[in-house]
Amino acid sequence: MPGAALSSTIKFLRSQDFLKSIIVTFGVVAPIIIGVQINQLPYCLSIAIGMFLTSSSDVPGSRKHKSIGILTATLISTLATIIITYAAANLYILIPVLGALVFGISYISVYGFRASLISFAGLLAIVLSFAHKQTGFEIIIHALFISLGGVWSLLLSVTFHPILQKRQIRNGLAECLSLTAEYIKVRGKLAMENQGHTQLKESLYDLQVNINTIHESLRELLLNERQSFGFSNFKRKQLLIFIELIDILELSMANPANYEQISKIFKGKPHVVEPFIQLIFNLSDRLEKAGDALHKGIKLPEVSDFTKQINECRAGIQLYVQEVKLPEAREGALLLHNLLDYEEQQLQKLQSIERVFQDLEDRQKVGLKSKEGKQFITQQDYDINILRENFNFKSPIFKHSARLTIAMLAGFSIGLIFSIQNAYWILLTIVVIMRPGYTLTKERSKHRLYGTLIGAGIAAVVVLITQNTYVYSGLSIISLLLALSFIQRNYRTSSVFVTTSIVFIYALINPDAFEVIQYRVVDTLTGAVIAMLSISFLWPAWEHTNIKSVMVQALRANRKYLAEINNYYHKSESNTAYKLARKEAFLEMGNLNAAFQRMSQEPKSQQQQVGKIYEIVGLNHTFLAAIAALGTFILNNKRHEISKDVEIVIDTIDNNLRQAIQTLLNKEITEGIATERLEEAYEHLEEKFNKLVAIRTKELDEEETRPIHPDFRKNLQEARLISDQLKWLVTISGNLKKVVKELD
Repeated sequence: MPGAALSSTIKFLRSQDFLKSIIVTFGVVAPIIIGVQINQLPYCLSIAIGMFLTSSSDVPGSRKHKSIGILTATLISTLATIIITYAAANLYILIPVLGALVFGISYISVYGFRASLISFAGLLAIVLSFAHKQTGFEIIIHALFISLGGVWSLLLSVTFHPILQKRQIRNGLAECLSLTAEYIKVRGKLAMENQGHTQLKESLYDLQVNINTIHESLRELLLNERQSFGFSNFKRKQLLIFIELIDILELSMANPANYEQISKIFKGKPHVVEPFIQLIFNLSDRLEKAGDALHKGIKLPEVSDFTKQINECRAGIQLYVQEVKLPEAREGALLLHNLLDYEEQQLQKLQSIERVFQDLEDRQKVGLKSKEGKQFITQQDYDINILRENFNFKSPIFKHSARLTIAMLAGFSIGLIFSIQNAYWILLTIVVIMRPGYTLTKERSKHRLYGTLIGAGIAAVVVLITQNTYVYSGLSIISLLLALSFIQRNYRTSSVFVTTSIVFIYALINPDAFEVIQYRVVDTLTGAVIAMLSISFLWPAWEHTNIKSVMVQALRANRKYLAEINNYYHKSESNTAYKLARKEAFLEMGNLNAAFQRMSQEPKSQQQQVGKIYEIVGLNHTFLAAIAALGTFILNNKRHEISKDVEIVIDTIDNNLRQAIQTLLNKEITEGIATERLEEAYEHLEEKFNKLVAIRTKELDEEETRPIHPDFRKNLQEARLISDQLKWLVTISGNLKKVVKELD
């Protein structure tokens, strides 16, 4: 345990979150120290506030996007400060201005994640305007120094961008390696273990959501910057690792495609499949070690050599054939050969990553063109029409903006009515914890309250022990550093240090620190209650009202993925369209998983048809796994002439998905392929396999020990796997269509 704790601590200290928190803390503290030294603290404090406000918009991305984000946050924060401070002179003007400004600034979140953080900076500026009241021309001066703080933030961001980005990419790849390794391991457990499937599936869904998030971040970091600054050898190697990781994820998703049959065929023969299971887990462990090495900045000692284990798997297949005898052993042997092919492909991907670690990989291998790379980046549309299209109660952001506005006005009114000291803390709590969805707001409210209570307790103990201002100063800086470090990792821990930092800062000004602690707790509780009441009763955004549209997007992405597999099967040209469709299918599956997770955490009264929805989520995951298995086989094997029977089966699968989508959209159902034609196609595919079996049987009749030719075995595998995969996809898509129809 001490070793694990030390490893976690080192990983935290090497993280981009900790490095960024050091930069932001320096950016906030330096102006204050200078202000004290030159006796101009009020102005320098405004610079520190501007730095703090705009730093929230400095999130991972290209230099251009980060700079534009910080400058936009600076402009909005400056204007919000001026408007609110001037309006504060008249209560009748302040209330409508406050409402309009809160709504307008929060509404710009329709433009995505970076815009939501810019919005957050503007809302914080509104709240902090109530903390320092100026009059007359002082307001303009204060606002100008806040904007100067924004420029200071931009300067620090640009200066440290290369270091931060390098650390973000390294840690992102390391985390992706670790999560992908865990995904492979959970897949293996899910396929091989007979109990605990529900818990393993939930773990798998969580992993998929997290992996998708990291993939999107890495695409932005590795591909977008390249458009402007080219591709260094260092970045090229990182991109190679990333590409291999995406392929590994697809392969691992395809892995369990035949495990139901494997469990049935090899029941009572665990010694046959044991080497295959062990190889999967060993591959996972090696991938985990690669992630750990990248986190620590060390090289792996050597490239993996799994030759012995691969040979054991091959020997296991031969042993099975000898025990069971042909032709009874043929189907089991083909399944094991398919599984071994998958594991060898995973091993090749892993060894490619390891060669990059050892600088053995040819840098020219990464041939992704600039235009191709740009297609894989999720581009944010900043069209002005988006504001108009979302200006209605169907838009989650519109409802959130209206809800937040009412909550802020309610918090402000309570502060006025009860003459609460530092009432802006109520507004601060509302802004920080309130989110468009119930689940996240609930979690942040709980963590904020727990963190505040724990932080207040810690601060109270320190204040009782000492009244040393130097101790308070040092602890306030350390608390700010840790609060910023944990804000993305652990919100409860971050809240603890936010509270201690505030208490120690006020303890420097006000000798009665316990009064500050008391008000801090009361105001936090008040803000949390207002936020929870608002999210629960003001146009609540329950997941069951939106999850059908998420299902539609997932099914559409699956249709596109299937279509691109079919296109590649026919044309065998560039696989860019295939990879783009794969990316979208994975992302939409992650979105569906996340939506269901949020729904499962909402009040029981709002979890409508949760059993059916969970079944759809599981079927969608299984369907995508089957598509991935089909796609990876086609991508790694030569194509032959495509029969009309395959086309009929693929059309049937597509029709099932289309009809499911039509049902979800309440549209008229269009007819699909006739059952008779589908059964006829199945028979023809089976006949093709049987003809190949007959040829092999004839060879064995002539010479019993004659080894099968590798090309002929591949033909057998292709005939069996494609036929089985297509039949399975028909079954899963048919079940999806059936369950969707059962939804109200």
